[in-house]
Amino acid sequence: MFIPERNLDLKPFLLQRTSSNSSLLIDRAEHKPSAFKGLPQTSTMASSDDYDYDALVEKMKAFALTQTKNASKMDSKTVGKLAKECWPKALQPRIDSSVFPKVMDKTTKSINLDNKEQVQKFIAEASIQYDDVTKKTKEFKKHEKFLADKVIASDLGIKKTAISKTGGVDKMTDASKYTGAHKERFDDSGKGKGAAGRSDKAENTGYVGNYKGQGTFDKK
Repeated sequence: MFIPERNLDLKPFLLQRTSSNSSLLIDRAEHKPSAFKGLPQTSTMASSDDYDYDALVEKMKAFALTQTKNASKMDSKTVGKLAKECWPKALQPRIDSSVFPKVMDKTTKSINLDNKEQVQKFIAEASIQYDDVTKKTKEFKKHEKFLADKVIASDLGIKKTAISKTGGVDKMTDASKYTGAHKERFDDSGKGKGAAGRSDKAENTGYVGNYKGQGTFDKK
C-alpha cells in the first residue's frame, strides 16, 4: 500500500481532476437531443412589438365586418379570403389546411380578434408556413412583420364612409337645405311662416267675382 509523504504537494493533482470534470460538464451541456432539430426556437418568434398590432387588428376587424357582419371573429372562409387578398399564392393553401385549424377556437370554429394571444399565434403560425414554402431561412420575426404589414397596407375592398363632424344635424339646423314641405314652412333664416306656410289661402279677388285663384297661374 502506497502512503504519500506527509509533505507531498497535491495541488497539481486536484487541479487536473477539476479541469477534467469541467470538461465533462461542458461536453454534456453542449449535447442536444436530435428530437429538437429543425424546430423554431422561441427567440425567433416575433411579438406584437415587431409590427403594428393595433393597426393589424383594426384592419382585420374591418374586413371581418364586411364578410360576416361580426367585427370580432373571423371564420375559415374569411381567413381564406384575407390570405388570398394579402399573402403570396404559395402560402394561401397552408392557411386553410394548417394555420387556421391550429389557431381557431375549437368551440366557435373562428379566430377571436379581441384575443391578442390568438391573433399573435395566427401570424406566428402563418410565418412558419411562409418560411417553409419560400427560402427556409428561419427568419420568423422578419416573416411575421412582412405578413402583418401586407394586411395593414391592403385596402381589402373596405369602403371608408365619411362621417359628418356634426353628426348630420347641419341639415336640420340650416333652413337653406330644407326640402319638400319643410321648405315651404320656413323662410331662409329658419323662421316659421305660420299658417301661410301650411296652406294656400285664396284671396277671392279678381275681375270675376267668384274667381278665387288670382296670381296662381304661374305657379302651375
